[in-house]
Amino acid sequence: MNYLRLYWVFLKRSFVANMEFKVDFFIGVAGFFVQNLAYILTIFFIVNSIPSLNGWNMYQMGFLYGFTLMPIAVDHLFTDELWRIAYFRVARGDVDCYFLRPVSVLFQIIAERFQPDALGELVLGIVMMAICGSKCGIVWSWEFVLLFIVATFCGAVCITSIKIFGASFAWVFKRSGYIIQILYNFRQYARYPLSIFPKVIRYMLTFVLPFGLISSLPVETLFFNNHGALFLSLKIFLMSAAQLTFALIVWRINISKYESTGS
Repeated sequence: MNYLRLYWVFLKRSFVANMEFKVDFFIGVAGFFVQNLAYILTIFFIVNSIPSLNGWNMYQMGFLYGFTLMPIAVDHLFTDELWRIAYFRVARGDVDCYFLRPVSVLFQIIAERFQPDALGELVLGIVMMAICGSKCGIVWSWEFVLLFIVATFCGAVCITSIKIFGASFAWVFKRSGYIIQILYNFRQYARYPLSIFPKVIRYMLTFVLPFGLISSLPVETLFFNNHGALFLSLKIFLMSAAQLTFALIVWRINISKYESTGS
């Protein structure tokens, strides 16, 4: 409860700071919205030139793209500070204050920054799912509703875990943004059905960097019922727990090796 109250204090402070520059706030939201619209147009042209992509039509692909934005947006909304830690904050030497406070360093980093730009991704994802879902004639059941809720929030945990893992190496090498970027770029594959990729890619996107597990497989289950919804929900939950545990272990090992830059 103390951490929840403290997080609320951090959240209010971050929101007030963001609203000090209102134009930047709205430009950031619009920027992510436009960026993702460009990706949508790319997918539209691909699917339009190929009537069916391994059995997937244009509206199913649009729904898949919309859903891939959901866990990414939730993660982006709350944990964007990890990018700054990895790219320059450790190297610049302005993180030493975290070690002087009687609060978890990782908690302070995550609570440091609330990123409202992610609202553009969140809104676009919901709009895409609503429009394309209506064209696909989706019939929702409580199992599928549960699956998509689990995939959204546990998927965000998986993505955050990947960022924690990558950012942890900044404590050793001072900069590790390139590690996060390499791992994070695999999210691009989740915008397409897993079935179109070779087995090695499918395995990686399911068990190593599970972007496909949290995005492609739930949508595939909804359209083609290839996997049990409840079993897939459990699988995503367990994967997110395993990924977070592993990332936290690596974080603790690497942060124990931190030496201030002295700047």
